[in-house]
Amino acid sequence: MILEDKLYWSKVFLGIFIGFLSALLRLHEPTSMVAIAVAVIVYVAYSILSPFIFRAQRGYLKTKKPYITGLATYFLVWLVSWILFYNIIFG
Repeated sequence: MILEDKLYWSKVFLGIFIGFLSALLRLHEPTSMVAIAVAVIVYVAYSILSPFIFRAQRGYLKTKKPYITGLATYFLVWLVSWILFYNIIFG
């Protein structure tokens, strides 16, 4: 499996996990901006650390790929899983 695939799928599963935590910890109270901020902070931190986790080559760190790979998918999966888990847990 190539590095981009590992980054992509790890961000998909991270989005599901953060969506579950957002629902479980009720991060929408007092405002949904708390949950959005947590999702953004986790994404940025993971994007910075993921090349080191997957032992990428040094040249790869200077590109935008670690940050862009899986960006839209992460936030879409996070939002859908947040809504789904919230309705399952508290619905």
